[in-house]
Amino acid sequence: MLTEEVLVEKFITVVKGRCAKVGELLQYCHVELVNSYWGCPPKLIQHFVVYYPNMLFASINANKDVFRDVAQDLGICQAVCINATRIIRDPASRLKEKNPILWLELQWVAVPIKKGNWHLDRDLPHSD
Repeated sequence: MLTEEVLVEKFITVVKGRCAKVGELLQYCHVELVNSYWGCPPKLIQHFVVYYPNMLFASINANKDVFRDVAQDLGICQAVCINATRIIRDPASRLKEKNPILWLELQWVAVPIKKGNWHLDRDLPHSD
């Protein structure tokens, strides 16, 4: 069985191969493979989670079918796109206590970058 890291790398590689523009967006995102168990007896269900910054909402949302198709081609149940900025800024979120490593990863994704700061966002595709 392939490890989670290898499956995430394969997912990113296949997305880049199918649609280069969508693949470029993934460099500003955090991708994880999540395992969960459902039913009785418990059945393993895996899905990719793409955490994206708020400024890429329109671009990611328009291309979520690409992520889902790639996930299914790799034998994974689903791909889910989640706004990292909203999770980080949610005052009721307990992610920092429950999973501090993921919380830190999402901090890197959700860093606000102002338009016009050419030295910070010259390569970042904006979705207006």
